[in-house]
Amino acid sequence: MTFQLIYSSVSSTPMQMDELEELLEHAQSSNPGHGITGALVYADGHFLQILEGERGAVLDLMDRIAKDLRHETIAVLQAGDVPRPAFAAWEMAYVSATPQQVAQWAGLTASVQLPEVWADIREDPARAAQLTQSILGVLVGEAGPGATPP
Repeated sequence: MTFQLIYSSVSSTPMQMDELEELLEHAQSSNPGHGITGALVYADGHFLQILEGERGAVLDLMDRIAKDLRHETIAVLQAGDVPRPAFAAWEMAYVSATPQQVAQWAGLTASVQLPEVWADIREDPARAAQLTQSILGVLVGEAGPGATPP
């Protein structure tokens, strides 16, 4: 079994592309040593991240993220064991999205705002699974543009 944790946070300051690239490069170089894979979505000042790996390693990383000054209003949306990692091919994939895309990936209407999306995901594990599969679909080219391939 793989432990998967999905969280959201608000960026303390708007992230520029070079800052996101630096964040991703750090994750991509650090995560393999800890057995962590996952995906990061940045939409309109909000982070959504899916972390996968051994429970202790994922929780340790989540503790470090919680102390990172780039994040505010951190909320764990879902956490638990999954049969296999969805993002095993990515040390940390990145998907750029609009809030409307994120809402649609979670099976909601495009007019739903991100805080409401996070609340719905927290309340309904099926939405978390749908969101994960939608992001995976973007990464493997089954959905629109905006993904960084493996």
